[in-house]
Amino acid sequence: MSFLHKSEQHVEDLMDLGGPVMWPLLAVSLLLWTLVLERYWFFLRTLPRFLERRVPLVRSPAAVIEMAEMKIALRRHLRLIKTLSGILPMLGLLGTVTGIIETFDLIRVFGSAETRIVARGVSQALITTLAGLVMGLFGVGVGYNLNRRARAFERRYAERLRQP
Repeated sequence: MSFLHKSEQHVEDLMDLGGPVMWPLLAVSLLLWTLVLERYWFFLRTLPRFLERRVPLVRSPAAVIEMAEMKIALRRHLRLIKTLSGILPMLGLLGTVTGIIETFDLIRVFGSAETRIVARGVSQALITTLAGLVMGLFGVGVGYNLNRRARAFERRYAERLRQP
């Protein structure tokens, strides 16, 4: 069995163990990663090239408009990254609740709190909680870093405008 096939099997097993909420968690996480990678690409590749192409700035209405456009470009997707980072732990908690509800339903159906039934439901609840918290914390940390980078570029760009 190849490494790739084993990895795919582990992901499928994890998704099954976490229950149905794992799929929305995966979708939101992928969207978050995509936006984060796009922002880092912008800050590390696109923005420096943009700043190099610009002629030295002078105080003018065009410079003010350019500054406003720069702020919009710097802040693009940052609010969505912050929002997605807050949604992920909530999805994890939703998985916790659905896992516990499923456990109580199985206890009701089988009439006893058999260890395997309880363990499966608690495991499902904890896996989704862990996934939501880990991805949410990742998003918060990266979102903070991206906001810090945006503020630093805004300050640097504003200083260029103030220079005579």
